[in-house]
Amino acid sequence: MDFLSPFFFGFLLAAVGIALPGMVNMTSVSVSIKQGMRAGLWYSAGSSVTIFLQAYIAVAFAGFLSRHPQVFTYIRATSVAIFLALAFFFFYQALHSKEAKASRRKGSPFLLGMAVAGMNALNIPYFFTMGALLKAEGLIHLYAPYHLFFISGITLSAFIMLSAYARFAQFILKRANYFARNLNYFLSGLFLVLAVVQGVQLYTG
Repeated sequence: MDFLSPFFFGFLLAAVGIALPGMVNMTSVSVSIKQGMRAGLWYSAGSSVTIFLQAYIAVAFAGFLSRHPQVFTYIRATSVAIFLALAFFFFYQALHSKEAKASRRKGSPFLLGMAVAGMNALNIPYFFTMGALLKAEGLIHLYAPYHLFFISGITLSAFIMLSAYARFAQFILKRANYFARNLNYFLSGLFLVLAVVQGVQLYTG
């Protein structure tokens, strides 16, 4: 069970992070439509490699916190502000939704996937913050070998989600804006709840 929890939470975090139509997953749609499903899978694999590296870096920072547990108090306080900012950001995005567009870059689908995923600067702080909070709650371990299950869950989830975008490219392309608008509302509410929960725990703790 100790091995299953980090894998499950890693899988869930990546699924939530990739569900919202954006540059990375909409490029998967574009590659699949223009070059075929095989190219879409290669793109998904390349993106997953970059996401694996980003998750590994995030977990490395979380390992530092394991040796300095007093920092968790500051992480909690900072996470409240981050979650509130994200809640307002996604709510604003929902109110002013724009057409989701894919990257138009060309080249090897695998290398394109690595490059486009690397442009998503939010992955590292996202995995770091959520991983640190899950660890603080005692829900997962992030020391060896458990951190590998957490990272593996993130990587597998990223590949499955991006492959799903490639597989259902035509369907998603027609409905991307509807999905994006409603998912923005959902994510806004989710981060607002997380901010309240962390604020209450910080206050009562």
